[in-house]
Amino acid sequence: MFILWVPIWVVFLQRKGLGLTQIGLLEGFAWVLTAALEVPSGAIADRVGRKASIALGAFLYSIAMFLILADALSPAFLLGYALWNSSTAFVSGADSALLYDSLKASGRTSEAAKQTGRYAAIQQASQGIASVVGAAIATIDMELCFTLCGLGGLAATALVLTVKEPPRHGDDGESALGYWKNLRTAIGIAARRPVVRALLLINATILVVPLVVYYVLLQPYAIGVGLPLASLGIIVLAVQMTTVAASWLAHRVGGRWDLTTIVAAGVAVLLGATGILGAFPSVPSVALMLAVALVPALIGPLMTARLNDLIPSGQRATILSLGALLFELGLAVGMPLLLAFADLLGAPAAIGISAAFFALTVIPLLILWRAAERGLVPAAPRT
Repeated sequence: MFILWVPIWVVFLQRKGLGLTQIGLLEGFAWVLTAALEVPSGAIADRVGRKASIALGAFLYSIAMFLILADALSPAFLLGYALWNSSTAFVSGADSALLYDSLKASGRTSEAAKQTGRYAAIQQASQGIASVVGAAIATIDMELCFTLCGLGGLAATALVLTVKEPPRHGDDGESALGYWKNLRTAIGIAARRPVVRALLLINATILVVPLVVYYVLLQPYAIGVGLPLASLGIIVLAVQMTTVAASWLAHRVGGRWDLTTIVAAGVAVLLGATGILGAFPSVPSVALMLAVALVPALIGPLMTARLNDLIPSGQRATILSLGALLFELGLAVGMPLLLAFADLLGAPAAIGISAAFFALTVIPLLILWRAAERGLVPAAPRT
């Protein structure tokens, strides 16, 4: 997650001759491809192994970093763009499953929210530091940001292969299933259990709008209100440090308040922050990007831990990948639309529109999830 290109990737593509609408179309294609790979890759992780799936994803990401340097819209560039996002399908779900099953193997599932938050915090801290370094490198050579990330991906591939993977089928009566039966079982669990279904939907929804706002629209928004390119690294660092603190403290917040209450409060903060960013574009308003990034970082580990408590180990990576699939389909639709709006109306208007879309989708899902939680029969604690 030492991603040097985070603060400059949109600007990099614009300087290669692509408009925001073109970037949005490329992103839509890439996220649809990622979504198509998400559940099959999760099933592979459940069947073959978590670390093998993560290593494959890291290696494909490295290839993408080198290919993306080719001429815009050339075959090599398009292949690199496709691998850029889709490589994450082999990591998402598998990493959370590997962490949870490692805790389960040592009888420490009560620490799931805490350790998931720490994992997220370490990733975000790495990305935050990389953002400052990447912005500085970009003032000299933007392509170097991608080359160094390609080398980092190769190092990550070697590193994850040294991990000792815990058994995926323990003493709880689970047994290894074939690929297709495992896939059908996982989808059946998500479809038939209202709480699991609601958690997957609302978690994906809460992730989509904030990511588009602080990951994509931040760059044209900040430059549009008069901030220089070099400052983008500082802004992204501030955003990442906020998410580090939120992820690190998520389990403490979860111990004080009910999860549905925490999520409802987070939704209110997101709606307020995105609404103000859209209505009052200015340098001071950029600070609200911190709030936009904070909410998913705080809520994410808690919702993942809750979901892990509800699903079996044998289908864990596949079900978690279903959540990633929903998130990526949301990006495949939302990112091209919001970038097109930014091209036509400006980044502030696009953020304002995102706030309206978010309210229309997340509030009904929040009501359904709270109802599903109230109707759930308390389960015995997992060990």
